[in-house]
Amino acid sequence: RNGAGMSQQILSRLGPHLERLKNLAWRRANRLTSFIPPPPYGGLPGVQKKVFLVCANPLGGISFSSGMADAAAKGLAAAGHEVRRINLYEMPSEAGGGSFAPLLSTEEREGYFLENAQPQLKGDPHVRLVVDSLQWCDSLVLVYPTWWFNIPAILKGFFDRCFVPGVGFRYNKELGKRETGLQNIKQVGILTTYGFSAQQIMLSGDAGRRMVAGGMRMLMAQDCTLKHLAMYEMQSPDVTPGDRVKFLRGVEQAFVEW
Repeated sequence: RNGAGMSQQILSRLGPHLERLKNLAWRRANRLTSFIPPPPYGGLPGVQKKVFLVCANPLGGISFSSGMADAAAKGLAAAGHEVRRINLYEMPSEAGGGSFAPLLSTEEREGYFLENAQPQLKGDPHVRLVVDSLQWCDSLVLVYPTWWFNIPAILKGFFDRCFVPGVGFRYNKELGKRETGLQNIKQVGILTTYGFSAQQIMLSGDAGRRMVAGGMRMLMAQDCTLKHLAMYEMQSPDVTPGDRVKFLRGVEQAFVEW
C-alpha cells in the first residue's frame, strides 16, 4: 500500500515534466512535417498573443480569402488576442494605401545585404509597416488562394522585400553563418484554398505550403509550429455553400483554440 502511494506521488510530481516533454516532442514533429498538426498552444496564462494576419487576394471583401481572414480574426478576438490585419492588395491608409509592390527593384537587390539599411526599409511605407508588424507579433497568419500550386506573386514579393537581412535573418560574420532574425514568431497559420483535390495537391508537391513550412519557418523561433487549414476543390459542384460555411466555422473555432 505504501509502495502504491509513493508511486502515485512520483507520478504526480513527474506529470508536469512528462507533459512538457510530450508537448516538445509534438512540436518537433510538427516542425519536421506540417502534416502533423501542432499541439494546442493557447499561450501562457494571462498573456495575450499578438497576431499579424496577412491576406493576399485582389478581390478584397467579396473573396473567400477575406471570409477566412474574418473567421480567423473573429476566433482570435473571442480568445482575447490582439490582431493587426492587412490585405496586401489594400494596404492601410496610414501607410499610404494602395497595393503592396511585390517586385524587388534593381536598387533593392544591390543593397540587399545592407542590414537594416535596405532602400525599401527607408523609402517604402508599406515595407516599414510590414517589418514593424513582423517584429511586433508572436504569431503570423497567412491567408491566400493557391494559384498554380503556389502562393500568389504578391505574397512572394512580401517575403522577398520584407524578410531581408537584419529582419528575417542576420549573417554572423565571425561564425560565417546565418542566424534567425524573427525569434519572436512562435506560431504560423496558413489559410488557403485550392482548385484541386487534396490528393492532386499532394502529388503536385504543394509548393506554397512547403515553402512556408520548410523554408520561412527557419527564420522564426526554433520550436515555431505551423497550422494549415485548407478548402479543396473550390470550383467543384460537389462543394456546396453549406460546405463553405462549415469550413469557415471550423476556422473560427480553430483560432479560438490556437
